[in-house]
Amino acid sequence: MRSATATPARATAKWTSPRYDLNACATLAVREMIDFLTTEKHLSRDDAYMLSSVAADLHITELVDGNKGVHMMLPKFIFISAPSTADKTHP
Repeated sequence: MRSATATPARATAKWTSPRYDLNACATLAVREMIDFLTTEKHLSRDDAYMLSSVAADLHITELVDGNKGVHMMLPKFIFISAPSTADKTHP
């Protein structure tokens, strides 16, 4: 089962499956995050992959009853732009 969700604080891509191992679930969660970033943030696939590799975290979601799950979380504050220095007036 796959899902990609967003809260005010973070974007999350999750993959759970009884038939895949944790490595496969991690790979699929990364792909879900890349798809989310290309669709929602209009990044190229390469940029989405690079951003995910430096700013996102992978977590084990589930490892019971034969099910394995991994989710990737990316904080949304990285998309908030800083004020431009051109906007400031200097005395």
